[in-house]
Amino acid sequence: MIGVVGLGAVGSLFVYFLNRAGIVPRVVQRRRCPEYVFCAGGQCGGLRFADVADLGDVEYTVVAVKAYDSASVVPLLRGVAVVAQNGIGGYEAIKERYPNSVPAVVTYGVYREGCRSELRGVGEIYLPRAAERLAEALREGGANVVVVDDIEPVRWLKLAVNAAINAVTGLLQGPNGVVVALPQARELASAVVGEVAKVAEALGVKIPKDPLEEVLRIAAATSKNISSTAQDLAMCRRTEIDYLNGTVVKYGEALGIDVPYNKALYLLVKAKEVLCAGRE
Repeated sequence: MIGVVGLGAVGSLFVYFLNRAGIVPRVVQRRRCPEYVFCAGGQCGGLRFADVADLGDVEYTVVAVKAYDSASVVPLLRGVAVVAQNGIGGYEAIKERYPNSVPAVVTYGVYREGCRSELRGVGEIYLPRAAERLAEALREGGANVVVVDDIEPVRWLKLAVNAAINAVTGLLQGPNGVVVALPQARELASAVVGEVAKVAEALGVKIPKDPLEEVLRIAAATSKNISSTAQDLAMCRRTEIDYLNGTVVKYGEALGIDVPYNKALYLLVKAKEVLCAGRE
C-alpha cells in the first residue's frame, strides 16, 4: 500500500500514475473537493484514492506538501517517506525528525487550479534505490521514472531550474515560456544558474547536465505552465522562495560565494509577499 500526503499538483500527479497502475492510494489532505480531476493528453478523469486521517500500514508515503509545511506533516508519515518537493531544505527538515526518508525529484509540469490538475509538460520522476518498488508502480502507470544511486546532483539541477524559472515567471507574472521567449529573461536565467553551479561545486556536488540548457529545455517543454511561484504571488499566497533562491543565498553566504542575482530575485519575491500580506 502507498500513501500520499498533500493533493496539490505533485500529489495529484503521483495519484494519477498510481491509478493507471491499478493502485488506489491512501491520501491525507488538507482541503477536500467533491471530486479531484486530472487531465492529460486531452482526456480528463477523476482521481481514485482513500481519503484518510491516518495512513496506517503503508510501505511508502509520498510527501507532496509545500516545503514550508514539511515539519508539520512528520506525525503523519509511515514507511519510507519519499519527499517530492521544490527546492532544498524541506526534505532536510523532515529527515531530521523522520530518519526513514528519501528525496525525490519531479520535472513534470502540472498546473493545479481548484479541484482540477492538468499535465502541461512531460518530464521525469527521479527516485533513489530505496524507493525501487514505488518506481516500479509508477512505471506501470506510465510515468517516466529514473532510479539513481545518488540523487543529490539531480536535486541541485532541479534547484537551478526552479531558481531561474520560478522567480522570474513569478515576478513577470507570465508562463514558463517567457524564459525562452524574452532575451532579458534568458540572460537573467543564465546568471542565476551560473551562481547555483558555483555553490553546488563548492559543496562537492557535480550538476549532471548543463543547467542553462536544462532551464531552456524545461521552459520550452512546459511553456504554457504557470510556475508555483507565479501562482502563489498572483493569489497572494506564501511562496517557496526560501527553499529556492533563498537556499542559494544561504549557502552562498556560508561559503563566501557572491550570488547577487539570486539574492536580488529572492528579495524581490519576499517584498511581493510583504505587499500581499499588507493587502489582506
